Amino acid sequence: MMDYYGSIIKTEKEIDSELIQRFRDYCNESFIKKLISELRREQILHENYSVAGWMVFHSKPIYDIILIKINYELQKANKRIKLLYCYNQLFDELNICRMICDKI
Repeated sequence: MMDYYGSIIKTEKEIDSELIQRFRDYCNESFIKKLISELRREQILHENYSVAGWMVFHSKPIYDIILIKINYELQKANKRIKLLYCYNQLFDELNICRMICDKI
């Protein structure tokens, strides 16, 4: 078995491109890159993995974390849209609505 001891390394660039490819239908590339850099800053996602380690142990939890973060941001955006819609129906002043949306 060639990669039994982690001899084949999956680089940072390969990991990034795989993640971008995986989530391109969920959101735009710049948002995915932002999430990837955030995960690296929090030391959840490392720079290099062995191919076997990535495939067996690490890819699924990273996919799940990214999906949770995408869904969380989507929920926040939906709340902002709903608030803006209701606020527009009742009031004319958009600055107050903007301040509220910034706090969501």
